[in-house]
Amino acid sequence: MTHASPSKRQAILNAARQAFLAHGYSGVSMEAIAEAAPVSKPTLYSHFHGKQELFAAVIAEQCASLLVTLASSQGNNQNPEVGLKRIARAFVDLIYAPESLQLYRLIISEQQHFPELGAQVYRSGPEPVLKQLSSYLAELAASGTMQIADVEASSRLFLSMLKGDEHFRCLLGMEEGLNATEKEVMIDAAVALFLKGHRYEA
Repeated sequence: MTHASPSKRQAILNAARQAFLAHGYSGVSMEAIAEAAPVSKPTLYSHFHGKQELFAAVIAEQCASLLVTLASSQGNNQNPEVGLKRIARAFVDLIYAPESLQLYRLIISEQQHFPELGAQVYRSGPEPVLKQLSSYLAELAASGTMQIADVEASSRLFLSMLKGDEHFRCLLGMEEGLNATEKEVMIDAAVALFLKGHRYEA
């Protein structure tokens, strides 16, 4: 099978993201995305077998920079406070970005009509992030830097502390987002509490 070039793949993802944001998941056809890219339908289907797979790829791309930050934090003997703050900033910048908030709302609104979409999206974006963070925390625990009994549970807790009420208010449209100062205050508080809870001593 002939695969699309990287540049065409990126053009498809860019066109798909804009189409989904503008018209919703159910309001977009693969044909419309091919036309917007613009690529032929055979080129589109050589890279993405269907709309669900394409939407999941859009979410995966949205999380890509965060995964890079997570990967770069491993194996460099970095102070965990510094490492966790780098990860937290990347995560907060991602989830509070206007486009991310729009995509999140879109997933929730379409879930009842396409129940399998949620699971595929989770496998494409949030799950790899959680696994990579768990791997980083496991490294810290193995070195004795922090005492972590359950790295996956602690990973979920860390990410949850950076969402909470503020993120929910943004999703509801009650707030537009967080400014730089608000982000840093939240990150500092979450990291400090997380380190203290896992008996880290600088």
